[in-house]
Amino acid sequence: MTELIPARFTSASIAPTSAHTARSRMGSKFLALTLAAGLLAGPIVLDAPPAEAATKKCAAKMSISKPRQYSNTVVKVSKVGAKAKVTTTAHYKTTKTKKKATASKNGAANLKYYISGATPGKKVSVTVVAKKGKTTWKCSTSFKPKKK
Repeated sequence: MTELIPARFTSASIAPTSAHTARSRMGSKFLALTLAAGLLAGPIVLDAPPAEAATKKCAAKMSISKPRQYSNTVVKVSKVGAKAKVTTTAHYKTTKTKKKATASKNGAANLKYYISGATPGKKVSVTVVAKKGKTTWKCSTSFKPKKK
């Protein structure tokens, strides 16, 4: 007696057809080309934009760190670029005072502050920002006014 085996279980139905093999090869080639193109384009697509200009450190100190009220003190800025534009801002208890100058060819600038009736004993922070082209320098210093 012979048994009938349904076609779905025969070895002929399991073996790949020539059309299936051709599609598989074509798919493999397509995949390889896609990966190759991705590897070539990867660095271009994934590259970060150029970094912004870096901020560098400068140096600043006061000519007199404890000036008397109604006298002068000078912010001495150094280690900035030649001819950089320098801006200092003194942060008093109730106000801010800005001064501007251009650095020398040696990268230094002196900015004079008149200490009128600034609060004695109250620390005054002075921030310094210098710019030239795409380069920026930042630093700070401070002083404490004392009674006249």
